[in-house]
Amino acid sequence: MSQCLQVEIDPLKITDQYLNGVLLAVDVIPFSREECPSEPDQPVCLIAAAHTSGLSSISRVYAKLFVAATASELEERQVMKSFLSYLDMFDGGTLAAHYGAVETAEEGFDLPYLLLRARDVQPELYPHLKHALKKFRKHDTCLYVKNNMNLPSADLDYVEGYYGLLRRPEAVVDDPRAGLAAYWRDDERSILKFGLANVYNTLRIAQAQIKKSVCYTDFPL
Repeated sequence: MSQCLQVEIDPLKITDQYLNGVLLAVDVIPFSREECPSEPDQPVCLIAAAHTSGLSSISRVYAKLFVAATASELEERQVMKSFLSYLDMFDGGTLAAHYGAVETAEEGFDLPYLLLRARDVQPELYPHLKHALKKFRKHDTCLYVKNNMNLPSADLDYVEGYYGLLRRPEAVVDDPRAGLAAYWRDDERSILKFGLANVYNTLRIAQAQIKKSVCYTDFPL
């Protein structure tokens, strides 16, 4: 006997299950003239973070900035403690960074630098931070571009343009150390806008990449 079967396939539902919780983007900014210094010898003075509950490009995003008041180890400890409290809000999910959601400093910057600073300078926070980060699946948007896309550059400013994400001129900072100093001295907020643009654009790029990489094999039959 012939049959006609109708099923609903919701790719957003499938990809949301892949996330296993929230999608969270992170950007770590130390007191350095370089955005990604090779040695962990400067305190982390700003951590920008943004999270959303799904993979829709119009999903609501919630962002936080954890900012030091000075370039000191004491202030760095407060930034890390506040960031840890933020991570503890979530049971798990996927953590994204652009050149930073990796295990070692040879592969990227953000999480390795943060963990090295915690291990070497803030050892009382290191076990908690390491445990909190282990709850998350990692997605590095920079490595995804290098491994899966034939683009002339994997730098964030190029990749965000490829995905049609705009960045205002006031959110461009070439020297993070000078940007932080200007914020502390004059309340000039370009460094804050820079961090927010980094995590927001990384989050939207990660959404697009994850949706494209998930195989829709979990059909409801």
